[in-house]
Amino acid sequence: MAPDNNPQNGAGRPLPKKEADLFKNVVKHYETKQYKKAIKQADTILKKYPNHGETLAMKGLVLNNLEKREEAHALVKQGLMNDMRSHVCWHVYGLLHRSDRNYNEAIKAYKQALRIDTDNIQILRDLSMLQIQMRDLPGFAVTRHNILTLKSNGKINWLAFALAKHLIGDLRGAISVIDIYLGTLTEGAPELSRGFEAGELALYRNQILSEIPDNTREALDHLETCKPIVVDRSSWLTSKARYQLKLGQYAEAKKTADEMFERGMTENCRVHSLYICSILELDSQICDEAWKLPGTRTVASMIPLTAEQKQRALDGYEADLFPKYGKSAAVNRIPLNLVEGDKFRKAVDVFIRKGLVKGVPSLCRELSSFFLLEKDGRYELATDPVDVKEHEAFKVVVDLVDGYISCLKANSKLLVDDEVEEPPSTVLWVWYLRAGLHELAGEYDAGIELLDKCIEHTPTAVDVYELKGRLLRSAGDINAAVEVVDKGRDLDRQDRYINNQTTKYMLEAGMEAEALERISMFTKHEGNPEANLYDMQCSWYELGLASCYAKKELWGRALRKYGKFLQREGVVFVG
Repeated sequence: MAPDNNPQNGAGRPLPKKEADLFKNVVKHYETKQYKKAIKQADTILKKYPNHGETLAMKGLVLNNLEKREEAHALVKQGLMNDMRSHVCWHVYGLLHRSDRNYNEAIKAYKQALRIDTDNIQILRDLSMLQIQMRDLPGFAVTRHNILTLKSNGKINWLAFALAKHLIGDLRGAISVIDIYLGTLTEGAPELSRGFEAGELALYRNQILSEIPDNTREALDHLETCKPIVVDRSSWLTSKARYQLKLGQYAEAKKTADEMFERGMTENCRVHSLYICSILELDSQICDEAWKLPGTRTVASMIPLTAEQKQRALDGYEADLFPKYGKSAAVNRIPLNLVEGDKFRKAVDVFIRKGLVKGVPSLCRELSSFFLLEKDGRYELATDPVDVKEHEAFKVVVDLVDGYISCLKANSKLLVDDEVEEPPSTVLWVWYLRAGLHELAGEYDAGIELLDKCIEHTPTAVDVYELKGRLLRSAGDINAAVEVVDKGRDLDRQDRYINNQTTKYMLEAGMEAEALERISMFTKHEGNPEANLYDMQCSWYELGLASCYAKKELWGRALRKYGKFLQREGVVFVG
């Protein structure tokens, strides 16, 4: 065979037809994860052409998936040296670096492959994925534009390019891309008629419009335009209410909020914030802050309101919401932030007794949201035990709960005037609630004593063990906390939360082997569970394990764990 036609000479020279077909099978088996067959086919090619770069690279890639990393790296590098003008070798080299999470080197390899084969869609896709992973947004936009240029008939390519424009801050450009895509569609296309995908695209376009400064009016007008094709009516109404509040259209915003309640969004506290803002006619900045509040917080628990404002909001609830949605938990809970004194005592009394009868474990956390302190014109939750014990709402709640305990002990009723006696479970939840209040006040011994009575009363209550472990940990006895929480975990081995709590406490107690055994129950992976946790980016476990090693003065292991975490997070230290 002439030297210039010898595939072993590299430079991207093709294999003969028989070996070329075998090489295609190698790629096919790799993609279908039939690694043994792929290696067998690669070895057949290498017997005749032992220096063929692309085959060596593909064999190395297969071995890498079989956890033979050192041999894989050697083969891929050898294949690349034999054929440095092959885009396949550079692509494989990039895939190898990506599997090692060495993303910057992988990007360099992909770019080198694209210099050789500029129109390779697969390499461009892989490059774009790594660019967005590394937050290289300008590079991501360029790559997605190249993909769109090569394959403009794919919907995903248009939308990915629009997303890239959006991410780099070119908002009008992103809207233009979406409009051009919609303009390429023929009449009657699914994207132009009512449907979920068409509606989501319209809402995304509307979101971009709303992010343009001083463009709320155009965004609101666009909502009306796209109304016929939007399926997600709740999101449409939410956006409409927010725009109306920004524009000062408070009466219209209230009507929109009422429509959301009618659609069953009574438990969405953000909608309640919009409703209160529309009644009180608060400025747009406060409305935006209220929309971002987490959990069950609303604007009533975000800023101090005047007595007149509280009364107006309360009148709105009593006139519009209580008659229609009297059974809603949020409708009954949120007005508690609007009342004080005897009214608060009466309202919170009803609220607590409902939670105790139902056996709600999170009742104490819910009540703690009433312990608010004003700071710089905003409310903060009281967390310091001294502040908690001095808070008027805390004193009211403690007084009520102590009264329930006394009544239950005397006549098995929460109140003296109750006609029906409470079941034994109510006693358990009253003690549990009181123990939770002891925790907030920093009275750990008293809380532990009550929880011991709970365990004696109902030994199978998992929540009691979790709270007792938390109190023991706060009191400084982490080993006893581990023992208690692990006992609770053993009562319900399907509960991921209590299993994770046990793992955390074990790491704090320096029991890393036991902690790995516990958390491995939920990794469901045949390989190394610790590697699986790293792949899942289970940060709390990685940091807890590193801290555990540091406490034991195992500095090398601790540094490796911290280093791997920082490497994944993209943090680089020089020194």
